[in-house]
Amino acid sequence: MNNFYTSKTKYLLALHSCSESLGIAVKEADNPETIIKSEVFNIGRSLSNKLFSCIEKILPRHFWNQIIRISVAKGPGSFTSTRLTISMARTIAQQINCSLDSMSSFHIMAPRLYKNLNENNIFDPFWIKDILPRRGVLAGKYQLIKVHKESNFHEFDELISPKLINKEQQLYPSINASNSIEKDILELIKYSQYCHKLKVQSNWEKILPIYPTSPVEKNK
Repeated sequence: MNNFYTSKTKYLLALHSCSESLGIAVKEADNPETIIKSEVFNIGRSLSNKLFSCIEKILPRHFWNQIIRISVAKGPGSFTSTRLTISMARTIAQQINCSLDSMSSFHIMAPRLYKNLNENNIFDPFWIKDILPRRGVLAGKYQLIKVHKESNFHEFDELISPKLINKEQQLYPSINASNSIEKDILELIKYSQYCHKLKVQSNWEKILPIYPTSPVEKNK
């Protein structure tokens, strides 16, 4: 068996299914220097039938009780896929009593997209937006807090979670959302490593999918 898996190793697991692809990553929890084992599965609408087997391909099931932290993307994106993955993450976290972290898909892509800003403004707040046909603009607001050089983790504050925005609201500066599950699943597990280092306690019961339905609310 690959030396990546041992009976004494504690693991971090990350799941991202906000697009048509499923991203899964796993790494050793107590050794930040170890490589991240990850894969993206282009399974489309067959997620409900293949989610379990895809996770097992990355981390065989008899090691699941050695997972000490799970991180999951909570949307926005494909609501059905996101809901299924969150349900799986919640179930595993409940059964083995581990922490479950979550980030919005926009929050996860922020470290990748902020580099498109003017170099003099990289620490200023900015918007990530996506245009939804017949529904309007979906947007969230973010700000770079710190780059942790030892782990290459980019810490961002989600000032406003992704939601439908009134047409009158000005979004500046803004960057268009773009999926890159191969890169974003790695960022998600870095977040899990960061939470593990800080010993953050995250309860699975509080993790719910983001599903924006209406812009009729107060905007910040």
